Amino acid sequence: MKDLLLILISVTIGAVGQIAFKLGAMQMVQNPGVTIIEKIKWPIVLGLFLYCISTILWIMALKKVELSYAYPMVSLGYILVFIASYFIFHEPINWLRMGGMLFIIAGITLVARS
Repeated sequence: MKDLLLILISVTIGAVGQIAFKLGAMQMVQNPGVTIIEKIKWPIVLGLFLYCISTILWIMALKKVELSYAYPMVSLGYILVFIASYFIFHEPINWLRMGGMLFIIAGITLVARS
């Protein structure tokens, strides 16, 4: 249970990092004469920091659980980003995407019960 919680925290932090990357990308300057350093915005730096924390937690989890159990749990990040994208970025959700998410949830459920 404690190991699963570590995995869930790692995946959640990674998903939040992905949202931060999107926010930063939306703020980037489109001027080709501007250097990459000038284009980087704070959400991108935050996303990198969150990915670093997520990776450290992931490695801690992998010390304790089988990779074949842990890795499919990364798919939870897809679901979190899918939901956040709808509410934060107002991205459309169609029936095909919803169906795909349901398949991912079913797969995660099967792996978690193993």
